[in-house]
Amino acid sequence: MKQNLESLLDTARQVTRLAAEKIGEIYQQYLSGGNIGIREKGKDDPVTAADMAANQIITQRLKGIFPDHAILTEENPDSWDKAGSEWVWMIDPLDGTSDFIKANGEFVTMVGLTHFGKPTIGVVVEPATGLELYACKGLGAYKSPASKVDKSSRLRISDTADLKHLRLAVSRSHRDPRVDQFAQLLTIRDVISSGSVGRKVAMVISGQADIYVHPSRGTKLWDTCACEVIVSEAGGVLLSGTGEPISYRRSSRDIENLYGLLACPKHILGKVIWASRKVWGLI
Repeated sequence: MKQNLESLLDTARQVTRLAAEKIGEIYQQYLSGGNIGIREKGKDDPVTAADMAANQIITQRLKGIFPDHAILTEENPDSWDKAGSEWVWMIDPLDGTSDFIKANGEFVTMVGLTHFGKPTIGVVVEPATGLELYACKGLGAYKSPASKVDKSSRLRISDTADLKHLRLAVSRSHRDPRVDQFAQLLTIRDVISSGSVGRKVAMVISGQADIYVHPSRGTKLWDTCACEVIVSEAGGVLLSGTGEPISYRRSSRDIENLYGLLACPKHILGKVIWASRKVWGLI
């Protein structure tokens, strides 16, 4: 089973990097004045040629290698009834599309895999820098720098956060007013804005932030699946805003995380859950 998981992880890393490289190519063209075909899927929900190109690369390759696996991807609504399958790839080809359009570099490609609803494989690659985070359940979490796929280092979340000077990572494009209430409850003065769920999770893992909270609706299964594996294997936690585990095996088209999410080291989890539940009006 271990060898099988390692093979799955290798494939996930390969397809995620290929997609991220394509996004990087389109991004460079965009920076030089190229057209990226921006259109709106819904209110405040843009999509670009980069989203669609990356989605095609990932889904076609996974379908060819794992024809029996289900694929649930943001860019294909017809796939949103697949969360109940045994093996499910959960894909966000370009997380942070608004930031891609703003050309600030704060976006990632995310590929996760669940087995019977349990996040098992997670890969996050930042196209603008080539930085890669990846993990497999039970095998640890790792970081690989740009262009050095074989030069990986183990990831561990610090358990020495200064409780008097906590740093909070929040969404740049989708910041909810409850963020300020959360920060006040924990007396947090250092609030860091960034695009992309995966990028903010990486900030917690790397020690750039102590907590990431998204106290609003909007995130989906493909936003959290890959991240959850990496955070967990690095020694931290990623949960719903209520402090409960995120369920990945659901009924058809139930894909939204209704109470948002939070990520942090385990030693401050109690404080974070208390504040998160407070801003949701649950206590």
